[in-house]
Amino acid sequence: MWVFRPSKKGLYYSDVAHDIGAILVHTVDDNQSKYSVRKYSNAKKACALQDVLGRPSTRVFIKYVEGNMIPNCNIIRQEILRPEDIFRPNLRSVKGQDYKAPHGTW
Repeated sequence: MWVFRPSKKGLYYSDVAHDIGAILVHTVDDNQSKYSVRKYSNAKKACALQDVLGRPSTRVFIKYVEGNMIPNCNIIRQEILRPEDIFRPNLRSVKGQDYKAPHGTW
């Protein structure tokens, strides 16, 4: 169990100096390295289009693309799913339109 305590400056932390275990951290660079430059570029284009469309959920975005509801769109399902593996789920899509990201994120 992790216990978080406030520091003198008010930030919370967990002292893990005496914990035994491993923490795995996946960075964007690690995730990006699994894909070719072309696949990564297409994933970024899919993210940009999702933002332009008002950030629909991934499921709805796939329906738009597969239903040919977006004129001249050459994006495929895999390019829509890939950004979630590379970056993370788009929180604005997951939580809805009223979600306000904390300052300095995204």
